Amino acid sequence: MNYKIINIKNLLKLSLLLSLTFIYFACADDELVDLSEYPINVDPGTIGDTTYIPVTPVITGFNEPVDIHFGYDQQLYIADKNNDRIVQLNLAGGVVSYSNFILRPKKITQDRNFDLMVIASVIDTIPPNLLDTVDVVYRFKLQQNGGILAGVVPTIAFRSNQPTPVPGDHGNFTGIAAFQDNYYLVTRSGQNNSSPIDPDNAIFRINRFDNTNPVPQRLSGFEVEGQGLLSLQGISGITTFTYNNTDLIYIQKSSNAAFKVQWCLYDDIDEIYTAKFEPSTGVDLLRNGLMTEPADITLDQFNNIYVIDSYKDSLYKFNSLGRLKSESFGGRGSSPSQFSNPLGVAFFNKTLYICDTGNNRILRFILSTDTN
Repeated sequence: MNYKIINIKNLLKLSLLLSLTFIYFACADDELVDLSEYPINVDPGTIGDTTYIPVTPVITGFNEPVDIHFGYDQQLYIADKNNDRIVQLNLAGGVVSYSNFILRPKKITQDRNFDLMVIASVIDTIPPNLLDTVDVVYRFKLQQNGGILAGVVPTIAFRSNQPTPVPGDHGNFTGIAAFQDNYYLVTRSGQNNSSPIDPDNAIFRINRFDNTNPVPQRLSGFEVEGQGLLSLQGISGITTFTYNNTDLIYIQKSSNAAFKVQWCLYDDIDEIYTAKFEPSTGVDLLRNGLMTEPADITLDQFNNIYVIDSYKDSLYKFNSLGRLKSESFGGRGSSPSQFSNPLGVAFFNKTLYICDTGNNRILRFILSTDTN
């Protein structure tokens, strides 16, 4: 009798051990994504059990929406490029107001003063006496207008042909993001990078008073060209962290760029930026060939990273350790879960917002685990 009891106890222990082992590996495998499945080009729901599902209705009424930003005032802002305006939406997707005419807006952010910062264009005279469009940063002071965008007359905070160490016309502004202390970053990309002191490819840091005298502050530690870890080849977007006044993540779409996404930390001692991840760590965030033309980037409250790739019509999600998450999805088309040349992405309150530019609409998604 005692012998049988001992055997039964041993069998129970063995069964429990096998069960725990199965659970462990099942959980571990759930975090692993087979990178050979990318480019994704499939509807949500085919990779993993936790997926993003579309929220209806789809938000329409745009003509090439190219960027979306969720503000600290709990409003959504859309750069409606070919309608030459910014659209202010509430969280339900209803229109709150429209901005005055603003030529070809393309990137948006908001600081803690609720000032809206928008990259757009102006028609200017370029030497020798040629009319051309020049990128500028507009500042919309919303508090003075009760938080309503309509009727606010913006001021020009920064312009691409502003005097720098080498005066003259420069490249295009491609990204903007604000820090907690209301300093903000502007990325510039262009072809003229022979100057050792004022190349086109740059990240500028500007204070809340838009003071750029004598010249804009250029962040250090970056490579103007090449395929290095901190190169600025075709930089196409940038984002900052909610409670941090130095660190940043930027994206680059140049075919020559080896690393499409780079998380950068500020070194207080050497006063330069360094890379958080090294290629030797094998993190997915630095995996060469995973993404082709990242167009926009955003973070959620857990520092999960969301990157929209306009070429692959796909949304890539990485966790704070740089690992690709199985919730990533994509696919070209016009269904509620497909994209055509998506260019903007934002996140708020469990909801993912994507500018489906080619289909002239804003799509919203929520994780399947958050639907109840």
